[in-house]
Amino acid sequence: MKKGRWLLILGIIILVVGLQSLHLLLPGLILMTGSFDLAPSNVSGPSLFVPLSSMTVLDLSVDGANRDVFFYITKGSAERVLDAGRVYDGYHLEWTSPSFSSYTFNFDNTMSLTSHKQVTYDLQVYPYSTIFLFLGLILLVGAVLQIVREEKVVSRVKSYLFKQPESQHVACE
Repeated sequence: MKKGRWLLILGIIILVVGLQSLHLLLPGLILMTGSFDLAPSNVSGPSLFVPLSSMTVLDLSVDGANRDVFFYITKGSAERVLDAGRVYDGYHLEWTSPSFSSYTFNFDNTMSLTSHKQVTYDLQVYPYSTIFLFLGLILLVGAVLQIVREEKVVSRVKSYLFKQPESQHVACE
């Protein structure tokens, strides 16, 4: 089998793999863990740059008072892209980023007037889908170019479009 066809098959396989839930098989490439005291009527949380279509997994532990906080994700400074509402100790989230941007994971204790909360989080980002889809597309483009080269498609098209007229010999008597 020719090289172009192998590249085409490999590109298709990598694209299909990129569409799978790879976060179940591979470790997170971006890891962020932290713990902080969340004062009453306060909002705090980490910011993280997340690639397009990356799976982000959050595990949250809340200690203090009712062991709850409001949780939401913002893009930039104000645009909420996810609002989970009130979440409790042991909250788990699997979220796919809608764009290539910086996101803030907000833990909000504005519900409490006097209670401090101890928030511990573990964030893992799995950008494998983006990586595999990008790599698969590059391989598909390379495969098409290689197949065109191997099959001499350009020379065939040129010869078809720019045919030289056949000379006609007229016999003189």
